[in-house]
Amino acid sequence: MNKKILILYISEYSGHFHAAKALEKALSAANGRLTIKMVNALEYTNPILGKLINKAYLEVIRKKPELWGNIYDNPDVIKKTRGAREALHRFNMSKIKKLIESFDPDIIFCTQAFPCGMVADYKRTSGKNIPLVGILTDHAPHSYWLFDEVDFYVVPSKKTAEILERKGIGKDKLKAYGIPVDPKFSERHDKEKIFNDLGLSKDKPIILIMGGSQGLGAIEEVVRSFLQDDKHDYQLIVVSGNNKKLKRKLSRISKKRTEYIKILPFVDNIDELMEISNIIITKAGGITTAEALAKKLPILVVDPIPGHERMNTDYLVDEGAAIEVENYGDVHDIVNILFDSEKLSTIKKNAEKLSMPASALNIAEFALGILK
Repeated sequence: MNKKILILYISEYSGHFHAAKALEKALSAANGRLTIKMVNALEYTNPILGKLINKAYLEVIRKKPELWGNIYDNPDVIKKTRGAREALHRFNMSKIKKLIESFDPDIIFCTQAFPCGMVADYKRTSGKNIPLVGILTDHAPHSYWLFDEVDFYVVPSKKTAEILERKGIGKDKLKAYGIPVDPKFSERHDKEKIFNDLGLSKDKPIILIMGGSQGLGAIEEVVRSFLQDDKHDYQLIVVSGNNKKLKRKLSRISKKRTEYIKILPFVDNIDELMEISNIIITKAGGITTAEALAKKLPILVVDPIPGHERMNTDYLVDEGAAIEVENYGDVHDIVNILFDSEKLSTIKKNAEKLSMPASALNIAEFALGILK
């Protein structure tokens, strides 16, 4: 099968990118003869605007997250920005047309709504019926995803599918295969080696603390909550991602506790870190939580971003796979309670029910079915 697949995402520092990479890896594993092209659609069409948007988004998330919550899937905002979005799509059309017609893909995947809208516009104006698949990486299916030209939506769960049905998407278009995570999250690792490589003990519980590739959220506050107790028996693995400022600060405040705290930058072995951890404390990003569920790891959510992460949190808490901690100072006490009760085991069992470690592989098999 000598077929071509185009995967569009935005920003290398996002869950959309990690989902795209996971899908690329799964497709290659499913059929080595596929030609796969991954493109950062925002950088390709508007390199300067792309950098400005990414910077503005991070500033809003860090300083005014409630603003993001107010505009996320807000009908008034969607209505008022429609003209601007259509104008941007028209402006980008020549580049999108060139990309699609020069590569000539047999199927197009989009892991973010912006490129999905541009491809939908291309299909409508060109009359070309290239299969278009939108892949949602959060449990919050906002209305920017809605286009008649999208042939299928891959969604995280049946609940997400139900929300899209209420928004008018036909049930036959919805595939609840889960958020695509790297197939390596299906693998089992040599725990002894991981413990040794990190210099950690296998006899004490491990708490994994992280905030996505950007190191966002209340990571510092959570670490300080644990540092207040000299007697606790936990070992902490803290992943600061690409946030160099956070890493320096964490290294400074924990320098006297290095025997049980490991401060790491961006790493590509999160699957191994999750393998040896007993709990993950994070902010409810779609990819991070999907990876944690793939490893059947109980989740404590702290400081979720309003909007998509708020909906991710509500879903996980409703399903019993996570606990939300609203007060940073309570994190340590709640962890103590979990280890002294059956609650942790219950959360782990619920996480296992939601676990979809083969999500990317299942999406790849679905794609091969379309290509036949």
